[in-house]
Amino acid sequence: MKILSLDTSSKNAIVVITQNEEKIIELNNEEEKTHSQKLMPMIDEAFQKSKLSLDDIGLIICCLGPGSFTGVRIGIATAKAFADSKNIPVVGVNSLEALAYSLETEGKICAIIDAGHENAYVGYYEIRKDENGNLKTVQEDLTFLNLTDEKLKEIQKQYKIVNEQNDGLGITMAKIGYTKYKNGKAGNSSILSPVYLRKSQAELALEAKNNS
Repeated sequence: MKILSLDTSSKNAIVVITQNEEKIIELNNEEEKTHSQKLMPMIDEAFQKSKLSLDDIGLIICCLGPGSFTGVRIGIATAKAFADSKNIPVVGVNSLEALAYSLETEGKICAIIDAGHENAYVGYYEIRKDENGNLKTVQEDLTFLNLTDEKLKEIQKQYKIVNEQNDGLGITMAKIGYTKYKNGKAGNSSILSPVYLRKSQAELALEAKNNS
């Protein structure tokens, strides 16, 4: 089965096409353009280079965040439009989960994504192998916090920390999504909804205005 995976949760937009878990093509774009400008051209390029089209896609995987509020919404809207137009099943993967799985190891893992101003999106995971040797999440806890040096040292005592998004994150997301699909966790586009661990700047500004 050919799978299209999209991640617009960070500055780096990622488009991946796989055959099950085998990568066919992966494109990354960190240009100073909005995701609304660069996502569709990237998808078109991926289809052209792989000599495929949306008609060949049997599953769409979409990153749900946390991350850029606008970026996440654009990625989900695109995945929903594609899925609805061709009746393609979808799977959602959160960015912290993909980051944790990029280590490709068992254990207690803490995934950290910088949210600016010393704040961070944090995912605490316990990951184990199932009876088939595939990694699976035993426990997950997502939060948004002020990541002080003291707090980071506290986390390091219990968890392996991964906090750098890398070029392999796209294929990791694709693999997680495919595993979820095999485990019956795919559905129609209605199952895709953003993972927000904090309020947007617009919401915070409105609250401040109302409370002033």
